[in-house]
Amino acid sequence: MVADIMLGAVIVIITGFLAGHLVERLGIPRLLGMLIVGVLIGPHALGWISGDLLSLSNEIRMLALTVILLKAGLGLDKKKILAQGNTAILLGIIPCTMEAAVLAISTHYLLGWDWTISWLLGWIVCAESPAVLVPMMLRLKSEGWGAKSGLPDLVLAGGALSDVVAITVFGIVLDTATMGSTPGLATLGAIPLSVAGGLVAGLVAGKLLTRVLYDVGITRNATQDLLIALTAAVALVMGGDKVGYSGYLAAMMMGFTIVESSEVLARRIRAELDRVWVIAEIFLFVLIGAEVNVSVVRQAGGSGIALLVLGLLLGRMPGVWISTARSTLSSREKLFMSVGYLAKATVQAAIGAIPLSMGIPHGEVILAFAVLAIIVTAPVGAIGTSLLAPRLLQRGDVDPTKVTVEKKYRFLVALDQEGTAMRALEEAAQLARQLDATLMILHVDESGGAAPFVSMLYDSNRYLISDVEHDLVIGSGNPVEGIIQLAISGDVDMIFMGKGTPSTLASDITPKVLEQSPVPVIVVS
Repeated sequence: MVADIMLGAVIVIITGFLAGHLVERLGIPRLLGMLIVGVLIGPHALGWISGDLLSLSNEIRMLALTVILLKAGLGLDKKKILAQGNTAILLGIIPCTMEAAVLAISTHYLLGWDWTISWLLGWIVCAESPAVLVPMMLRLKSEGWGAKSGLPDLVLAGGALSDVVAITVFGIVLDTATMGSTPGLATLGAIPLSVAGGLVAGLVAGKLLTRVLYDVGITRNATQDLLIALTAAVALVMGGDKVGYSGYLAAMMMGFTIVESSEVLARRIRAELDRVWVIAEIFLFVLIGAEVNVSVVRQAGGSGIALLVLGLLLGRMPGVWISTARSTLSSREKLFMSVGYLAKATVQAAIGAIPLSMGIPHGEVILAFAVLAIIVTAPVGAIGTSLLAPRLLQRGDVDPTKVTVEKKYRFLVALDQEGTAMRALEEAAQLARQLDATLMILHVDESGGAAPFVSMLYDSNRYLISDVEHDLVIGSGNPVEGIIQLAISGDVDMIFMGKGTPSTLASDITPKVLEQSPVPVIVVS
């Protein structure tokens, strides 16, 4: 059993990574490649994933989804959300409700289903997918798209609330379908109680973690911070199912509370989460794809496509525009948001088969509609967001306190025969190790006469930088001009130079580079 699980995990990681990398090179979001390969290697196609691994699929996807929701919470910007008034709340209620209503009405009159079953289908299909939505919005934040208006933050906040509404009302309608009772006021009150409970649980957990991890400092490094924070987030999600609050909302709220309480701690956890997400992302989307049975989609047929289109065009999209009517978002931003909210996957994969398992009429067709929604909307939402962002959104400054900014640093070290130059090389190498940066080691002099000595000096001290990616460039000419020109053309982030000693050439060159260089210069004495 353990061997089968390990083999299945290896297959998921390898195929998911390769598929994601391939489609990303084509300009398509990598999650789409992972979804597709999940369908192909899943039990309904090639069957490469073992049944033992699939039996743990729900738990693994829950862990991965918790990672991305915590990551989303750590990136929310309160000022930008509050600047749009109650728009986030409206986005969490109106679009999904209108889509569910359109689907229910259409199903009742076009297919002749009972009202209760029609509403059950509507609340299954209307939920956005946090697994698709959150990574897309975090990518927009990291690239600065919609930064000024805070559009990604609004979508993240509204999406979290929307899923709470959809899942909670689905449970209420499901009880009505199985027990035949009309929900009372206490039952209908489950939605605000679920939301409030999730917010309070996340707030308390975030405050407690900040106190323990940052103020008291019981951990030694960022990895330990992540271990405790992620354990707390998982506990919140699992506790939500038992207590009755929204666990996913609580996990996001915990991250939001941490970033509001201590941006230093938030940065540490966020950086470690980025590394965990590399693997979690693969498992999440490949296993979602593995749940898709393409043959089931045939049961939905053309009517399924028609219902989806009606729900999106007459329900969700108008709902987005109504929700944002009083906001400062432009028409282009509202149009983009309408497309961004299309994607469905996680919720449909989780609850789409429940009516069938409980013997509810039309359960097979409901499952087929849920699968069809994943196949159609997840690619459209992911690709549409990627293609439309540069066309509909304005690019602003990236806030490094709310999102990890990926950057490949390049340092230039001006090397000569002076001892301080070697110390500059040591300092640059030490920083390069921490940032995984590239070093450009440069020596330039008027005659080139010192080049052999500098090369020998470099060879004898290569062990200092053997584990750092670097290049050695030796040339002749004006040293000041050579250093500055290479720094600019090589897109260098910082120049490291030795201070030199009185009456040496370095002591004359360094001040000139400091004065003339547009690139920051670090002088090591």
